[in-house]
Amino acid sequence: MIKTKGLYHSGIPVNDIDRAVTFYRDVLGMEVATVARDDLRGLGRADMRSGDSIVVLFQRPNPIDRDALAEDGVTHQAFYVDSDDFETAEERMREAGVRIHEVPVVERRSGRGFYFFDPDGNLLQLYAPPKKEG
Repeated sequence: MIKTKGLYHSGIPVNDIDRAVTFYRDVLGMEVATVARDDLRGLGRADMRSGDSIVVLFQRPNPIDRDALAEDGVTHQAFYVDSDDFETAEERMREAGVRIHEVPVVERRSGRGFYFFDPDGNLLQLYAPPKKEG
């Protein structure tokens, strides 16, 4: 058996690498680490830093319009933010034209989150620690 030690990066397929970089940088506050070509097909890729994690945006060979929920179910990437950012995130995203999923904020003992879509239709989630009591 091979024992993995963690996640090296998470990859997200996109139609337009420049548009995706703009979204993940300007809306989600990620830092652009590198923009290059992928190792397998020579298509665009952008390594984006989110805290200590790397999110790699991989350009699709052929752009597609898709309904992520219909085709992938609830498969998504969830990004962690602090409580202060979470409180205003949905409003700021709406102002930026981001499509927010109609499901209201999900409250769990582990935290709270809401779902939204990137410009290429990928389902994403913003997640924060639970509200402090008192």
